[in-house]
Amino acid sequence: MFLADKHNFGKQVEKVLRGSDYWYRKPRTVYWEWLFFGKTSPLKDLFNEKGQHSCHPLADYFFNLDIEIDSTWLGFAKEIQSEILSPTLEHFYAFGALIAYCYLFGIRDLHKQNLVMTKTHFQPVDAEVVFVTVNLPHETLLLPFKHVGYEFAGIGVLAHGKDEITKEQVEQLVLGYWDLFSLVSKQSAAIDEALSELDFSEIPSRVIVRNTSEYSNFLDNKPKNALPSEIEQIKRGDVPFYFKFIEDKKLYWLSEKKIIQPEETVSIFQRDVDRHGSYEANDWCQIRSKSQALAQGLLFLLKHFDLELNLELSRDAKINGKTVQFGNQTFIYLP
Repeated sequence: MFLADKHNFGKQVEKVLRGSDYWYRKPRTVYWEWLFFGKTSPLKDLFNEKGQHSCHPLADYFFNLDIEIDSTWLGFAKEIQSEILSPTLEHFYAFGALIAYCYLFGIRDLHKQNLVMTKTHFQPVDAEVVFVTVNLPHETLLLPFKHVGYEFAGIGVLAHGKDEITKEQVEQLVLGYWDLFSLVSKQSAAIDEALSELDFSEIPSRVIVRNTSEYSNFLDNKPKNALPSEIEQIKRGDVPFYFKFIEDKKLYWLSEKKIIQPEETVSIFQRDVDRHGSYEANDWCQIRSKSQALAQGLLFLLKHFDLELNLELSRDAKINGKTVQFGNQTFIYLP
């Protein structure tokens, strides 16, 4: 995590001692960490079964955070102790499952500083950007995306570059991706029901308009598409922080410590803003049950690692070379 980043009038994440344990005090909502990665999440039981190719219930790879929600803009997350290990095949399997999980739920900004190594997997410890309409898995930032390479993307916890990753490791990653996607398809109705019982209307979901690095010389080299609120936040010493509310199309920021204000001039960012916070009741993810989206993700992984695999994913699904087959459907990788 970037402890030095200051948002919303100089607030930043702090590591604090509570009793005999260290916790992270977060001056923002921790609701999404609780929902997607918390020990008491209502989603946990729905993932508490083994994948076809796993030795642990898939829930073990996700729902491990102790989260305390104090208020909308304050919460605590207990520190997860990092294990210093060489990644095993299970780490690759779990990472593939994580790619599918974040792809389906539209969880973004999972760069490697937001992952902590445990004995079996890499645990996400931050979740601010959720329910985004994600077109391909690398938009989660678990894989290289645009200007972000292995040095910053989530997969950088496993290797410094794809040349370091073996075919066997890629196979495990693909199997983890398949198993998670398959389980979500099976549990889709139950996930719909669990989510429909929650009220997201007043929970802010972060929208990252620009990468933090772009703000280093922002005032000296102000771009033509600078938002008025960006300039104001930078002048007061903050890295600009934006958010939306689920089902609300507007982009918001804090103009005063307790005053939420919409940014009226979204400019070229409108299209990206629109696809954030895209949850709708009983339609939590547009790609949740589409074999085409599953295949697109698999083909993208094959393209990224530039590999031809021969894997039997299930009785009626397999990868042959760079072709993915689901029953009578065939999807072909085109370079």
